[in-house]
Amino acid sequence: MLTKRQKSINWVCVILMLILSVFFLFPVVWMLANSFKPDAAIAADMNAMSAFIPPALSSSFFDNYISIITNTAFLRYMGNTLFYAAVLIVLGIIVNGLAGYALAKIDFPFRERWVLVIMMLMIIPTETIITIHFLIIAKTGLLNTVIGYILPMIVNPFNIFLFRQVFLSLPDDVYEAAQLDFCSPVKYFFTMVLPMSKTVVATVSVFTFLNVWNDYLWPSLVFTSSDLLTAQIGLNSITANENTTMGQTLAVITLITIPVIIIYSCFSKQIVEGVTHTGTKEG
Repeated sequence: MLTKRQKSINWVCVILMLILSVFFLFPVVWMLANSFKPDAAIAADMNAMSAFIPPALSSSFFDNYISIITNTAFLRYMGNTLFYAAVLIVLGIIVNGLAGYALAKIDFPFRERWVLVIMMLMIIPTETIITIHFLIIAKTGLLNTVIGYILPMIVNPFNIFLFRQVFLSLPDDVYEAAQLDFCSPVKYFFTMVLPMSKTVVATVSVFTFLNVWNDYLWPSLVFTSSDLLTAQIGLNSITANENTTMGQTLAVITLITIPVIIIYSCFSKQIVEGVTHTGTKEG
């Protein structure tokens, strides 16, 4: 039973969080409201509260969005990114999941040292790893190819660590029972382990999607063909065009932000559960 003092503290925390939420939502509301306006209206409303209010519905309400969709290749960039994300989610779950399962449940020489290597790889700066990946991809002639973009992104030390920590909590007697039915380790992984680990699978899927969706550096190094570009590079090329208006810029930023908001809204619970679960077991 909470005391009166504890209830008061809780209410203060709730009010403070609400104030902070409103504060951080201001840029999003401003972006969304002005993405429907022409540049003249954006400039006129800049220092007024009407800057946070969208214009009245009219025939020109969606002009900025229609212009972006019809006059640029942004939809193709978004489609490319969604395709890359889908492929990397599937391959990442299989490869990183199998690696995490091996580190958690299969006894082999130097297993704990491999765990240490995985943890050390997690703290290496991304730029260092990308440099090595770029040199290898360039040497093998895979620049400006989908394979060259996807291959280095499949293995992710953080995802392997997430899978391992969750798999450590799985009971061994289930596998022993599966062995009696002549179930191989690989079949057991796909038919038993993954279904019992939906939370971490959802967490890894979300992290992979967000990593691909928000990534600018790696695709900018690999791709030179406009047909293969991702959403972030498309965003940069569209906003850098001198013919793009402020309203169109806000519209394209809104389009690229919506999927991230949807993902976090739908899977926030799974993300929290998946990450917090990694600290419940020690190898």
